[in-house]
Amino acid sequence: MTKILGHEDIIAVLKKSVDEKRTAHSYLFSGIEGIGKKLIAIEFACMLNCPAFSSIDHRNCKTCERIRKGIHADVRIEKPLKGSIRIDRVRQLQGFLKYSPIEAPYRVIILDDAHTINRPAQNALLKVLEEPPVNSILVLVTSKASALLPTVRSRLRRIKFPPLDRSVVAEELSRIKEIPQEEAMAIAGLSSGSLGHALELLSTNTLKLRNSLTGFLSNAPDYGLAGLLELSAQVSSEAPRLVEAIHFGMTWIRDLLLIRIGAPASFVVNTDLIDILKTSAQHYS
Repeated sequence: MTKILGHEDIIAVLKKSVDEKRTAHSYLFSGIEGIGKKLIAIEFACMLNCPAFSSIDHRNCKTCERIRKGIHADVRIEKPLKGSIRIDRVRQLQGFLKYSPIEAPYRVIILDDAHTINRPAQNALLKVLEEPPVNSILVLVTSKASALLPTVRSRLRRIKFPPLDRSVVAEELSRIKEIPQEEAMAIAGLSSGSLGHALELLSTNTLKLRNSLTGFLSNAPDYGLAGLLELSAQVSSEAPRLVEAIHFGMTWIRDLLLIRIGAPASFVVNTDLIDILKTSAQHYS
């Protein structure tokens, strides 16, 4: 099973609601990509249906194992097909919820990337939200809650997932990729608290790009127009590379501002470049 990182408070709240039989009929799990929202939605389905679920570390139950593998008769984990979830899929899910559970206390549907549900499908989903079948739970997982209709959002119990702590991301990067702690902390800082994004940054060698940009950003006035054009050609060869370059430029300016106002060093994204940042910050108001 993929390891769940952080979000202990959210897990505790969900567990308490199950123990006290105060669960809602429908939920909205929202937060940035790559922080474990779907994993916890699946674990929530385990909490609801496991005959002996005692804690989040419960691992040996056959019911939970089938839920996590996506092969339990009463739990459906749905993803977009060709970039969207359409009305025919939603109607199929309505049919699934219409019947009583076969072998578990609840029928559970987890809709991943719920922001891809198109408008007709969202309108169809309202019927389930307004008249939820007995013993059914619907969980929408999304990084773009604003893409859902207000009428849909208002009928969901929203649970907002915060970004993961930088140290948590760095520790996991060091564990699974066996990279030095300093490199892991640098990548974790650029990831905005998303392990998924951190792994992408690592695979695209973003630190090498960042280090080449650091020289420019710390001495920008000395480069002139020719230097700007050369930098532009360097970073714009691939769209993802360009996006990461812009993102790093934003974190650099943010870090300079924090240093200028005397914020704690722990607030800085590029902590491993703190000395260069402090020197650069002296040249700006």
